[in-house]
Amino acid sequence: MRTDIVRKYIFYCLVFLAFTQASPVCAEESGTIHEVIEQQNYEADVRQNQVLDLKRKADELSGRLDAVAKRVRTMSGKVRKQQKVLDKIRQHEKAAREEHFELEARKKSILKELNALLETLWPVHIQNAQGRFAGVDSWDMANRRFNWLSSVYTATREKFVAARDTAEQLKRNLERQRLLEKEAELQLARINKNKDRLLRDKWTLRSNLKKVTTKKRTLESELQDILATIKQLNYQLSTQKTKKFDFYKRALPWPVDGDVVAHFNLRAKPPSRGLSLSVIDEAEVRSIFWGKVVHNDTLRGFGKVVIVYHGYNYYSLYAYLQDTFVETGQEVEKDEPIGRAGFYPKVNGPGLYFELRFHQKPINPDLWLTSLN
Repeated sequence: MRTDIVRKYIFYCLVFLAFTQASPVCAEESGTIHEVIEQQNYEADVRQNQVLDLKRKADELSGRLDAVAKRVRTMSGKVRKQQKVLDKIRQHEKAAREEHFELEARKKSILKELNALLETLWPVHIQNAQGRFAGVDSWDMANRRFNWLSSVYTATREKFVAARDTAEQLKRNLERQRLLEKEAELQLARINKNKDRLLRDKWTLRSNLKKVTTKKRTLESELQDILATIKQLNYQLSTQKTKKFDFYKRALPWPVDGDVVAHFNLRAKPPSRGLSLSVIDEAEVRSIFWGKVVHNDTLRGFGKVVIVYHGYNYYSLYAYLQDTFVETGQEVEKDEPIGRAGFYPKVNGPGLYFELRFHQKPINPDLWLTSLN
């Protein structure tokens, strides 16, 4: 039995030597084969461990995605409920304003009637002052005159009372409007705070999804996706009541001091959807208008990017920043510093890429910024 095994072993060695044209003895070849097998087993173990590690990471990522998605759903529901409360407050505000207009109209009418009554009484008052019974020929005439004056005085007194009551109602109405406005502001602040959390969770979800997808997207499609996400949140800013973006057309300040090296041109190859500016090292970049920071992260092809929402679907974008001074969800003032300019490949040095968008469509900044820079 062993002889047969030895013979087979010698035969396999001879065959192996014949095919490899090698001369070492079978014992040495056996050792080499053993080492190769050991190496292959080791590599197989490494690959298996890598697969297990990837699976573990995938499971962890999946768990995080599920957790974030759950938070997004929960927060979305909470925001919807809060929005309903705000809508109810807005309805009460509208009713209070309408009541105010009605009271003002009533007050105006009462004062007009009161003025007419006083104009009627004034000549009588003068006449009485000169001679209380002058021109009175009989008791009946005096009695009629007394009754007429009494009715006029009564009507005048009633109008005075109505005017006073209307003034009191107006006072209470204004106080009610003030309280409703305060309540609406507080509710809006609560809603926007939750929307900020929701937005951060959505960015986290989006970032994690990008790690597990192999699909490459264009820069414009990524930006469109970001703006669509923000649009869904339907932010209402407290500054929207008094500061409307489109009222400042051709009067908006420049985001940074520097030289324009490329203007807005959608027909260019590739299209230029904004302004490219060359600036000094670490130039301060400022928000061009009041608004809310809705994006503060890196964006492939744009470097570090800040996007500010200005209300009524207007956005400004600041790209290739070295660092930023703001956080997502933060409200910023006009001319408030938001970061420092970094390296901009197009100008081969420090620079800023700046865009304006209405809804998700790029608009020409040259038509909105002041002519001086």
